[in-house]
Amino acid sequence: MGVNVLQELSAEQMKFKAEITEDKLKYRLHILDLSLPANEPKFMFSIGGVPTIPQGELVGIKGRAKMGKSQFEYYLIAVMLANTSRGSVRPLQDRYKILLFDTEQSQVSLKKCCQRALNFAGLPADKNNECFLPFFMRPLSIEERRKVIADAVDAEKPDIVFIDGVRDLLQDFNSLDQSNDLIQWLLSLTAEHGCTIVSVLHQNKSKDDGNMRGHLGTELLNKLTDCFEVSKKDGKFLVTCTDSRNVPCGDLAFSINGEGNFQTEEAVSEDKNSARAAEIQRVLKLCFKDKASMRYGELVEAYQLEAAVSERTAKSHVRAAKDNNFIVVQDSLYSLAPK
Repeated sequence: MGVNVLQELSAEQMKFKAEITEDKLKYRLHILDLSLPANEPKFMFSIGGVPTIPQGELVGIKGRAKMGKSQFEYYLIAVMLANTSRGSVRPLQDRYKILLFDTEQSQVSLKKCCQRALNFAGLPADKNNECFLPFFMRPLSIEERRKVIADAVDAEKPDIVFIDGVRDLLQDFNSLDQSNDLIQWLLSLTAEHGCTIVSVLHQNKSKDDGNMRGHLGTELLNKLTDCFEVSKKDGKFLVTCTDSRNVPCGDLAFSINGEGNFQTEEAVSEDKNSARAAEIQRVLKLCFKDKASMRYGELVEAYQLEAAVSERTAKSHVRAAKDNNFIVVQDSLYSLAPK
């Protein structure tokens, strides 16, 4: 074998070893550099004087059927389009590019909701607005919906994206693989484009009852930066921040008047501690409805599903329940305290 051939083989071997070494060291690209200055979160709104809904994160709006989850979306959209406060909600940016993807409503209902937001913003309701692009997605397949969302986000460079019907972006929301794939896809959109994605989550009293079912809701709640719960009482929509990785904002309230337009309302003040205790007791009854006792991990998981909260919040509420003697522990088994 000639010298040149040996040299070529040696060079190839060196190149191959270098590629292996380079590939093995790729993990170092993901080490956090603590010497770099930290970027503080950039928030999109102030609610009750507290900055909330940070840029480039996943945010959730949850609630039971017909409680006003979608209407809270349009209320936020109106505030952004108006570029001025509405009630206790104030925009923190000068201009927003907003995309809304709706998989649930009819075209007529979607148009009515968009016009309500435009009216509340003081803008013409019979003209398209370049800052607000609503997409009617109900007739599309799952693959078509995801492609439209990805293409629109890439082309339009939005500040915020609303997805009304996130469960309609996968076949089986009880599938762990499909749920994780969808969540990672959403996270990749926020990371690549720097936009905030707000998803509507459906919540019911019992996990046997429907909407807030399976792995999708549970896992998505664990990834959210902020989650807002919408309920309805005496004709008012009441909004509470139930989960936040930052400082939770205050409650807010609004309604829809006889002309079909938004109007601001005063959030009803109540004893937060007693209301929280009552809610924990309500959820615990649902958790133990079909099971007299369970281990800690089972209880936390059941609480997550029944209350539609993150794992972090579920653990906090279980701890509070134990401290308040709502539950008892014997031989590592949790059960409801006897009345």
